[in-house]
Amino acid sequence: MINRRSFVKLAAAGAAAGSFGMPWIARAAKPITLKLADSLPTTHYSMPIIKHWIKQIEDGTEGRIRFEHYPAEQLASARDLLDAVQTRIADVAYIPAQYFSEKLPMATVGSLPIPEIKADIYALEAAYYEIGLGILDEVEFKDAGIRALRASSTEAYNLHMVSRKIVTLDDLSGQKIRVGGNVQQQAITALGGIPVTVTPPEIYNAMQNGTLDGTVFHIPSIHSYKLNDLVRYSTDNLNLGVFNSYYAMNRDLWDDLPPDIQAVFDKVGRDLIRFEGDTISRQSDIWRTEFRKQGIEVYDLAPEVIDETTRRLTPIRQKWVELYETRNLPARRVVDAWVAALKKHARA
Repeated sequence: MINRRSFVKLAAAGAAAGSFGMPWIARAAKPITLKLADSLPTTHYSMPIIKHWIKQIEDGTEGRIRFEHYPAEQLASARDLLDAVQTRIADVAYIPAQYFSEKLPMATVGSLPIPEIKADIYALEAAYYEIGLGILDEVEFKDAGIRALRASSTEAYNLHMVSRKIVTLDDLSGQKIRVGGNVQQQAITALGGIPVTVTPPEIYNAMQNGTLDGTVFHIPSIHSYKLNDLVRYSTDNLNLGVFNSYYAMNRDLWDDLPPDIQAVFDKVGRDLIRFEGDTISRQSDIWRTEFRKQGIEVYDLAPEVIDETTRRLTPIRQKWVELYETRNLPARRVVDAWVAALKKHARA
């Protein structure tokens, strides 16, 4: 029986033809150009972060690695990015775990609401990076034919509504809310809303034509997708989990890289956490102020509403474990590793 790892190797065999007996990377007489694919628009807040990451790797390898960046679904659609990197349509790709919850279910652990741990953006990214190179690599990424290079996380997600202000959870009843995956589906269902799975590039039109009443997002992403043109109410103190992702490389390609180049990727991945955290925090403050000037009401929910939200969201973690344990996946081990990493980095 052919497993996923074997399938990926077979799919990439044609590209590897002619390189038997010696890794292609060692035979390259000129800089190695890697195709980097993502689905993010060029206006996205993370573009300066991506450019910084690319430059640090190119400089750190003294030009031995070069990138061709294909943003905005130029090389593959958001839903096809995992397949693209597995089959070498792309060498490196943006992998938001919630988009691939059926293929990478354990990686969605990062989106679980963990309200008892007050983790900032730095702790969230450091913890997700740690498990991406640790337990997730062991139980999921190796078999999927990918290797994580860097981790990314948003701040805690909030509700952003087109026309209805959410004051109590009763106000959310019957509202169609965009979600990014199975964990957010459970969260919105638990709070009384109707979850609708839509990728970010599709949100604007869905809000405009009434398919969506609102979205789960964080402030910088609202600006990145120009949703502030449509949104009129934004909560600012909810914790509906986060949206996190990896940039991952084709596993066979990673294995062919010389150790010193692999070391550069890992060092830059660690160092990027501070740069990315600073960028996201700064952008959040800027756009929160700008949205208020624009007429968007950015507000906090009452403490009793937050308490009720926490009560409803807390069981999602156990349901996640039970769901995947029935599929013989090590969900408990993964959750325990994620919580331990969060506690460790939240204290750092």
